[in-house]
Amino acid sequence: MRYPEPYLVFVEHFNRGEYRACVEPLEEIWFARRDDFHKGLIRLVVGLNQIKLGLDSGPRFLLATARELMQPYQPRYQGLDLVALDAWIAGQQARLDQPERGTSIESYMIVLDPAAEEER
Repeated sequence: MRYPEPYLVFVEHFNRGEYRACVEPLEEIWFARRDDFHKGLIRLVVGLNQIKLGLDSGPRFLLATARELMQPYQPRYQGLDLVALDAWIAGQQARLDQPERGTSIESYMIVLDPAAEEER
């Protein structure tokens, strides 16, 4: 599968923890497709960016809805291991409940499957 350039840009920014920079390339794809998968990724990165800003309630909602939107695409979609990503998001949600959580986010690296099948 050949990944669209905006998707590759999203992955690069995500892997560097630049969550705000992920929004524009994801929106470019979402505006063309209007699908729940990319909408879920947008909510994920916005929620992660809000965690970095020290916010609490917004990220809770955004991470929960991101998981819901991407769940039907599991186990893999567009080269992403969505089961592993979902588990990582759940871990970030649990960290929101820790009193001394700060603004840090546990690192997660997206590694795209070069042999991924075409979209469903």
